[in-house]
Amino acid sequence: MKKRIVRFYKDLSIKKKLLLAFYIQIIIPMIFMGFLSYQNSAQTIKNISTNYAKDILQMLELRFNDYLTNLSVISQDLLYDKTIYSALIKGNIGDPLTDYEIENEISNSMKKIILSRPEVQSIAVIGNDGKYYYSDDNSSSNSIKNILPYDEVLNKARQYQGKVAWYTESSNGVVDHIYLVRTIYHQDTFEEIGLQVILVNKNFIRTIYNGLTRSMQNIIILSDNYDLIAARNSDYSYFFNGSSFGKLHNEKDSKIDKEINALVSYTTISETGWKIITYVPLNILYRDAYALGRNLVLLCIVTIVFLSAFNLSIAMGFINPINRLVKGMRMVQKDNRIVFIDDEREDEIGFLNKTFNEMSREINHLVTWVYREQITRKEAELRALQSQINPHFLFNTLESINWMARLNNVPEISETVTDLSDLMEASIGRDDRLITVEEEFMYSDKYISIIKRRFEDKIQFKKEILNGAGKVRIPRLLIQPLVENSVYHGIDRLRGKGEIILKAYIEGERLVIVVMDTGPGIDSVELDSLNRRLSLDNDTYFKNLGTESRKCIGIENVNRRIKLFYGDNYGLKIESQKGKFTRIIVSIPAHREPTEGYYVQSNDY
Repeated sequence: MKKRIVRFYKDLSIKKKLLLAFYIQIIIPMIFMGFLSYQNSAQTIKNISTNYAKDILQMLELRFNDYLTNLSVISQDLLYDKTIYSALIKGNIGDPLTDYEIENEISNSMKKIILSRPEVQSIAVIGNDGKYYYSDDNSSSNSIKNILPYDEVLNKARQYQGKVAWYTESSNGVVDHIYLVRTIYHQDTFEEIGLQVILVNKNFIRTIYNGLTRSMQNIIILSDNYDLIAARNSDYSYFFNGSSFGKLHNEKDSKIDKEINALVSYTTISETGWKIITYVPLNILYRDAYALGRNLVLLCIVTIVFLSAFNLSIAMGFINPINRLVKGMRMVQKDNRIVFIDDEREDEIGFLNKTFNEMSREINHLVTWVYREQITRKEAELRALQSQINPHFLFNTLESINWMARLNNVPEISETVTDLSDLMEASIGRDDRLITVEEEFMYSDKYISIIKRRFEDKIQFKKEILNGAGKVRIPRLLIQPLVENSVYHGIDRLRGKGEIILKAYIEGERLVIVVMDTGPGIDSVELDSLNRRLSLDNDTYFKNLGTESRKCIGIENVNRRIKLFYGDNYGLKIESQKGKFTRIIVSIPAHREPTEGYYVQSNDY
C-alpha cells in the first residue's frame, strides 16, 4: 500500500502536486481549527449556562427555604395557642353555647392568619375524638374538612413525632394539594392529643420564581414522589415525556439529558425533599455555537475558493513555462532539430530556458553523441544547537570557583560561593520537598552569611528553636524570603546596626515561627492594610488580585502558599511599632504535612 501511494504521488503532474500540497497545508488545518473553535465555544457556553443555572437554583432554594420557614412559624404559633390547646384537652364541654364560643374563637384566630398570609389556604386542628376546628379562605368550593385524607396525613405526621412534615396529594402525576402537618402532644404527659393541618396555597408557590429573567423560563418544582407541584413554562410536557426521574437521585447536579436533548440542572430542598429543576433545550443552549459553526463553514468555503483561485494562478505561472519547456524537449527528442524557447524570465525557469536553447543547438551539432545530464540539488538546513546550562553544570562551575579561591587563598570568595551553592540547591528542591525547621533555619544562615559580605557587621542574626520545633517538617524556603524581607525593608533602612531574630516554638497544635527585625517599623495605616490582605481567604484574595496593587509580594506569596497547603486558618500576621521593630508571625500546623505539590516562591526582589 505504501509503495502504491508513493507511486501514485510520483505519477501526478506538478499542477496536481501543488494543489494537493495546498489542500493538505491549508484546508486541513482550517477545518481542524474551526472544529476546535466550535468545540471550545460550545463548552464555554455550556459552562456559563451551568453556572448561571446553579446561581438561579441557589437563589430559588433560598426563597423556598424562607417560604417554608414562614409556614413553620405559622404552625408553631398555632401549636402554642392556648385556646386550641385547651379545646383539644377538654373536648366537648357539653354546653352548646360554650362549645360554640370556643369554636368561633378558634375559627376567628385561624381566619386572621389565613387573611394575613396568602400562602395559607386553610387551617384545621383535629382532636383525637374527631372534633374539627377549621377555617378556609373561601377561594375554593371544597373545604379542608371535605378533602383532607385524614388517615394518610395522620400516619405521615406521626412519623415525624411532633415536627413539621409535608404531605402531597396527587393525581395523574400532578400535585393537587400540599399539606403541612404535625401531631400535637400533651405538655405534661406527652400523649398525642390532636393533629394540626395547614393546606398550603399551591398558586402562591409560583411567586418564588417571579421576577426572574425570561432566559430561565423552564423551571419545574417536583414533590419527593416526582409529582408536579408548579411549572413556570406551560409546556412542561416537553420535560415529562422524555426525562427519566430515576436519574435525579443526587441532591443537586447539572448534566446533559440526551433523552430530551436538554441541559438539566436541579437542586433538592432538604426540608421537604422536593426538587427545583431548570432545563434548557440544546438547540437553544447551543444556538450561538451553531451560528458560529455555520459562519466557520461559510468562512472556510469562501477562503478555500479564494485561496484555490490564488494558488491556481500562482501554480500556472510555474506550470505553463515548464510545459513549454517539456514540449520543446519532446520536439528535440523526436527529430533532433533546434528548438528555441522565447520566454524572458530571470528566475530559475528562465535559466532553464536559456540552458535548453544552448543545449538544443549543441545537440544539433552532435547528433551521434549521447548527451545525458543529471541535475541534483540538495539543500542542507543548518540548525544552531542551543546550549543548556543545567544545575549540575552550574554547581560544577561554582565548585571550580571555590577551588580557585582556595588555591589563591581568598577564603571570603570560597565561603560566599559555598553558601550560594547551598542556597541554589535549596531553590531547585530536588526530591525532598519538605525539610525540617532546623534545615530551613540553616538556609537562612547561608543567606545572612552572603548578605554580610555587603553589610559587614551591620546585621546581627540570632536564632532560637524551642520545645522540639526544629524537627517539624515544612515546605522548603518558606522562611528565607521573610528573612530577606527583614533585611531589605528593615535593616537596610537603618543608619546604624540592626538585629534580626529568628525563633521557632510549638504552641498547642501549631508551629509558630517569628521573624523579627529592629528596623524602622511600619506605620499603622500600612500595617492594617497588610494584615487585612494577609487575612483574606484564597477565594477573595484571587478575585481581587487584579484590582489592588501588591507591595510586599514575597510576604504575600509565602502567606498564600501556607493557606493553599494548610487552609485559610493558617498564615502570616505582622506586628510593628514605628521606629522600633517589625515582627512577622508564621502559624502552621505542627503535626500535619501538606499533601499538595508546591513550588519555591520568590521574594520581593
